[in-house]
Amino acid sequence: MAGCKLTKSLDNKACEYAIAGARAVYLANFYTPVEGDAATANAIAYQYDADGYISSIHLPTGEFFYEVTGENNTISFTDALLAGGNGGKYRQHTVNAVLNQYDIDVLNEGDALSLGRFIAVVIDNAGRIIVLGRTGGLSAPAGGFDYNSGAAEADATGWTVILQGTSKEIGQLVLNPTVITPIYQETVTP
Repeated sequence: MAGCKLTKSLDNKACEYAIAGARAVYLANFYTPVEGDAATANAIAYQYDADGYISSIHLPTGEFFYEVTGENNTISFTDALLAGGNGGKYRQHTVNAVLNQYDIDVLNEGDALSLGRFIAVVIDNAGRIIVLGRTGGLSAPAGGFDYNSGAAEADATGWTVILQGTSKEIGQLVLNPTVITPIYQETVTP
């Protein structure tokens, strides 16, 4: 497999501050990935530029990205290498957030977050944009959508959101945030 041989030196060229965490998560319902430059029924079409960045994502008609705004310093993600039996290797993508609201909006989306399967586009605190769950989707494991009230005034409180899934690739980089479209906008009628 050609992808198993190094083809370039990796020389920690970032001479800048490094800030952990993520500032935004956008979820879309999972569909099988395909390569393409237009919306396709029952698939998400991804287009790559010459450098290997995702330059466009086309959701099926009628689908949207949904922004999940977690509390400050609660959004994170991992892209972990795991090994199965007989040396088989795969990636596990995980997205974490805490929602500090308990209202009808969260209750109405609770079943979807508990039972659905998604892709996640995460913008980290360094400004990198990463797609997770592209090949297999992300879903809530046991404990993946739980509420904790805390007991004392200073205790942590809120909904813990964990979305996790296996993948056949490292999380893919996105060229710029304009790729995250269409983003759902709630229509408010007076």
